[in-house]
Amino acid sequence: MTDALASPRRTGELLDGRYRLEERIGSGGMATVYRAVDESLGRTVAVKLFPPGTAEPTDAQRKASETRVLASLNHHALVTLFDANVSSDDGAYLVMEYISGPTLAQRIEESPLPSAEVAAMALDLADALHVVHEARIVHRDIKPSNVLLRPSPTTEPAFRAKLADFGIAYLIDSARLTTPGLVVGTVAYLSPEQVRGASPAPPADVYALGLVLLEALTGRRAYPQPDRNEALFARLNEAPEIPGSLGYEWKSLLTAMTATDPDDRPTALEVAAAVRTMNTNNASPVDPDITSAMTAPVMADADAADAPTVRFDNAETPTKPAPVTPSSTGDEPRTDSTPATAPSTADSPETRNPRRALRRWILVAVLVLIVAAVIAGLVLWPMLQSGGTASAPDLPTLPAPLSTHLDQLMKEVSP
Repeated sequence: MTDALASPRRTGELLDGRYRLEERIGSGGMATVYRAVDESLGRTVAVKLFPPGTAEPTDAQRKASETRVLASLNHHALVTLFDANVSSDDGAYLVMEYISGPTLAQRIEESPLPSAEVAAMALDLADALHVVHEARIVHRDIKPSNVLLRPSPTTEPAFRAKLADFGIAYLIDSARLTTPGLVVGTVAYLSPEQVRGASPAPPADVYALGLVLLEALTGRRAYPQPDRNEALFARLNEAPEIPGSLGYEWKSLLTAMTATDPDDRPTALEVAAAVRTMNTNNASPVDPDITSAMTAPVMADADAADAPTVRFDNAETPTKPAPVTPSSTGDEPRTDSTPATAPSTADSPETRNPRRALRRWILVAVLVLIVAAVIAGLVLWPMLQSGGTASAPDLPTLPAPLSTHLDQLMKEVSP
């Protein structure tokens, strides 16, 4: 940690004659966050301060242009950027919307979240990421501590998610606010391609969001190894385990979002579309120790729970499912490992229950035989009595397939 971060500014200090620092509320490898008061507008804000020496005066015009792009982003699930000074000799800072609620990391520490709450959060965050990606910005550091939960004014859901620090990642990359050797992002949520050294792109954000949603549902991180190198290496060889107990929809979506190949992942917009089709009415938090409590088309490896796990905190054992691409039409995605006999939600009731279909056609056959016997009696009995021919009786109109069978029988028994 730098000296600037080790010796934070004092509370009560006034930044640029406008933002009075009230309380230090967080810090990281690059900056310190304060709750502050905007004395010009009389509102509470969050000020993120970078240590001195990380801003380059020659980049002032470029930084100002990029800051305007970030300030133009508008979505209810994005923390709004109000102001910025990226060329100050005393250290660059950003002024953002202040959220008076817990982080998702703090909420997960209490217990896994119900499926319905995670679905509402996923929809908010995926929609927000779509807006960010459309502006050609990559977040780079999606993690539970960067998801802020503002208490909802309505009863359901209890919290509304806000994605924070999306502007930090963009400015760090473009304005060179990094320190030498610093990797932008958190080890636990880096995508495989980032580990390989590829430039960050939108699929990396989708991957990180998938890990965050999985952690919210299970209460565990996907790669829990405390060793940094082991955690990085693991995701290159193993996809995270998605418990079957989460249900088909979550398992399919999360498998797609965390596919090793970025080309196999859905876009943020496709993630939002998939979440909108989910049925989470009767969902409840999942016991993370249960890895396969219900049958699903994508089955978890039975031996995976005993294998070594990888990640920067606590998580479940990764398996290696094949990548899956969710349909933009809302159909449930499937993986190549789906059993051939697995049921599909698009199947008809007869396909799902062949015994029901068999019983129905047996009943039809019996009815045809009964009606055929009646017709034979009506046609043949008068002929036997008179010794001659008789006109065919008038028959009632019947629905198919009975009408077709009756016509055929009439031709066969008529003289």
